[in-house]
Amino acid sequence: MYFPPFTSSLLIAARCLALTSLLGGVVACGNAEKPKAVSPAEVENPVKESDLTTVVITADAEKRLGIKTVAITTDNVQATREVGGEIQAVPGQAVTIVAPVQGTLRGGASLTAGQRVRQGQTLYSLVPLPPERDLLTLDQGITQARTQLQVAQARLQRAEELLADRAGSVRARDDARADVALAQRALADARARQGAMNGNTNGGQALPIKAPLSGVVQRVSVAPGSVVTANTVLVELAALNKVWVRVPLFVGDLHRVGKDQSVTVRPLNGGATRQARAVEAHLLSASAGTGTPGAGAADVFYELDNTDEAFRPGERVAVDVTLSSGNSATGGTATTAALTIPAAALLYDASGGQWVYVRTKPLQYTRQRVEVQRAVGNQVVVSRGVQAGAEVVTDGAAELFGTEFGGSH
Repeated sequence: MYFPPFTSSLLIAARCLALTSLLGGVVACGNAEKPKAVSPAEVENPVKESDLTTVVITADAEKRLGIKTVAITTDNVQATREVGGEIQAVPGQAVTIVAPVQGTLRGGASLTAGQRVRQGQTLYSLVPLPPERDLLTLDQGITQARTQLQVAQARLQRAEELLADRAGSVRARDDARADVALAQRALADARARQGAMNGNTNGGQALPIKAPLSGVVQRVSVAPGSVVTANTVLVELAALNKVWVRVPLFVGDLHRVGKDQSVTVRPLNGGATRQARAVEAHLLSASAGTGTPGAGAADVFYELDNTDEAFRPGERVAVDVTLSSGNSATGGTATTAALTIPAAALLYDASGGQWVYVRTKPLQYTRQRVEVQRAVGNQVVVSRGVQAGAEVVTDGAAELFGTEFGGSH
């Protein structure tokens, strides 16, 4: 079909206008705002931890609680190296008890690991068993002994009947009685051996297994009633009045450990303020050859007085090793600068967190979380959480803690 030139121009313009409208709609859809994401939970009026731990009291309350503060200072404290150690039994003070002969165990039902025993205490009773070659013939032996007894009793009865008819002699009757007695003894012994196999002595002798020293049961290897062979391990004991502490040290620190210096041993869960165990002992050994090859560490041993049995062999402990200056000319103990606070200022929450109260304003105290590195006498070294110059509460810290959580009135 033919269109005039002006008509074609109009059609082209209309098509362009429609296409422009369509593109504009697409662009408009692309620029439409996305809906905001809805949070699954919202916290209204969030409060910082520092705002939750601020206590404001009156002057009368401060006086009544007896609050005293001290300024945190940077002091020179002894240079120590905190390392992990392991408690070990003193060689020769740990014994392994074995069965002397083959037999059946009796007693020992109450023996458990960690139980204390005294020297000479009977731990087990061992009923000896006959050799293995005899165990195979136990039933045959009983049958044979029973048959011999029956034969001897028949002979005795026959001898008594002949004697009553004046056809026998008194001597024959007495010999028959002796044979019956021997047969009865043989049958009783055979039954006793079989009873020993089942753990019954039937009045027989049992060997007592006694503790050779006073100490603590380390391990129980057998149960009562078990049949054991000779040299079977029964129980392991360790004397704990003295123990060794194995301390792996970097070989570069060995020359800084003096033979007359002591170390401080602490339980891993004891915290820095728990009363630590000061080990006043000479250095037992220090040799790079006692460490792990290639590890660059050497095992150093200290002896610990453990009369109260607070530490057990195998227990992991924290050990603070005091280091000297390493200069043989000057000698002395090396020191290092550190932030220290009185141990009385340190508080623990129910989760084991460490806190102190810092006076931020007059009559205002803020509880701040701190991280304690170690204890030095009545002071504790703080690695972070507070700054030098801040005033921490010593007397009355526990009372503030109770006031904050409603435990004090």
